[in-house]
Amino acid sequence: MDEPHELRVKHSKDEVAATEMYGHNHDPIKSRRTGKNRIKKKKIFFIFSGIVLLILLSVGIPVLYYTWDHHTIVEGVKIAGVNVSNMTQTQAKSAVEQEITRIKSQTLKLNADQQTPDIKLEDLGLSVSADQALQDAYDISRKGSLYHKITSKMNAAKGVSFNFTSKWDDQKMTDSLNSRLGSYNKPAVDASFDITPQNTMNIKGEHNGLVYDLEALKTQIKALDIFHPSSELKVNFKDQLPQVTAAQLESQKITGLLATYTTHFDPSQAERSENVRLAAKSLDMAVIKPGDILSFNNIVGERTVEGGYKDAYIIVDGKFVPGLAGGICQVSSTLYNTGLLANLPVVQRSNHDLAITYVPLGQDATVAYPDLDLKFQNNTGAYLLIRTKISSNTLTIEMYGKVSPGQEVQISNTTESVIQPEEQHVVDQTLKHGASVVKQQGQPGYLVKSVRTVQVDGKVVSTEPLKQSVYKAMPKIVAIGP
Repeated sequence: MDEPHELRVKHSKDEVAATEMYGHNHDPIKSRRTGKNRIKKKKIFFIFSGIVLLILLSVGIPVLYYTWDHHTIVEGVKIAGVNVSNMTQTQAKSAVEQEITRIKSQTLKLNADQQTPDIKLEDLGLSVSADQALQDAYDISRKGSLYHKITSKMNAAKGVSFNFTSKWDDQKMTDSLNSRLGSYNKPAVDASFDITPQNTMNIKGEHNGLVYDLEALKTQIKALDIFHPSSELKVNFKDQLPQVTAAQLESQKITGLLATYTTHFDPSQAERSENVRLAAKSLDMAVIKPGDILSFNNIVGERTVEGGYKDAYIIVDGKFVPGLAGGICQVSSTLYNTGLLANLPVVQRSNHDLAITYVPLGQDATVAYPDLDLKFQNNTGAYLLIRTKISSNTLTIEMYGKVSPGQEVQISNTTESVIQPEEQHVVDQTLKHGASVVKQQGQPGYLVKSVRTVQVDGKVVSTEPLKQSVYKAMPKIVAIGP
């Protein structure tokens, strides 16, 4: 009966020892099981991690390869029908440029009254570019997130197309069409006129024309499908009306003499007389359209040695000095008075620095090419004709146009002030002591106001102040001996 008790006691000691070693409630069997579980979990973790890694590798490597930039355009891309899949940018550009060349080289027949001239689309001003399409094609699967790159590449594989950009050069088209079709035109002929020996207008009638409809044809061309254009276009013709009719010319007809004015010159001054003659000849038979500007410089042109003009006295800085084309201001001054008497509005006029004698003070007009000019506005509603007549010592300018019956024009001048010349003395070593010689006769300066008065049937209808004239005084120069 005692042995079982001892055994129980021994067991109790072992348990005590185990308790001291592992803890108060240690179960050896349970501990062994816990260790095995931990090892099992680690195995499961490593197995799972390996599986995940294998999955990632099996998926990731193809994805990386799928989205890897090979510097080529993705599969399924076309530009204007040209397959550029898997091409580099250079290869794709070369491929589409062949198509561009084909498009621009296409020929169009222009059916113009049984004539069919050929013309290339390129010659009509067509320009084609693939630059944007090439860039858009190359950008597929190269922008955005990884997901976006994958989806855009997958969508492109189903087929995606880009097109060229094209435009027409309107001016080149116009020039090309005119060069090929211009000979088929029968342009309208404007009414015209000749000047008769009696200084009237002999009017010739107008004729209607027939010309191809440029704008309608350009509209047809611009609406073409440049990839597959029509092989032929019908060229339509339309009536062309003249811009000037006989009826218009009749209403603008020269009916008679508006005004005339004559000045005198010294024929012994041969160079000056020749200059007057040349300028007068340039003015003769000049015609000014209704509403246009009558410009002395535009009609006479530049005065040059090649044109025959010679040196004669001109006014420069208040002095008479030799200069090319001296004397033509007599022609411009004569024209100025003729225009005033014809009641034309003055657009530009300048008086001389010094008083001159061939026209009254206030009625001269100096000119110098190209800026210093004499200009009138033709506001008569009709054509103006200038005629010049020159004798041995006179210049006459006539102006013809649409006469206003009963009209009379008068020019009046008022000298507001006179500036007396000063006397200047200069020493002349060649003269004897006390001797004196007048080297330059002085002349006064003036301030002159001018007025143009227009009467119709004896009644004043307008009074117009003209631009005032200011003339400098020219000093008297006396040389004296030392």
